[in-house]
Amino acid sequence: MAEDKHAATASRAGSAPRMVVPTTRVNFAFPFSKITVEEPARDIAELASIVAGLAAAVERTGSDPAVTRARERAEALMDRLR
Repeated sequence: MAEDKHAATASRAGSAPRMVVPTTRVNFAFPFSKITVEEPARDIAELASIVAGLAAAVERTGSDPAVTRARERAEALMDRLR
């Protein structure tokens, strides 16, 4: 009878997992369920125009290649926004 209990316990222990690892699930809810793309406002286009004008004015005061690249980038942005 003692052998029957030992055999039953051994068979149950063999079918159980040796290591129990709990799993944790995490759900993320982002606040932007609706994403919209809008055309740039006239104010942004005007601001780009002002920056391009300032870059051109700074470029006239010296011949730094970085200023020239900045002016070109500002003008390219101004053209894209219009």
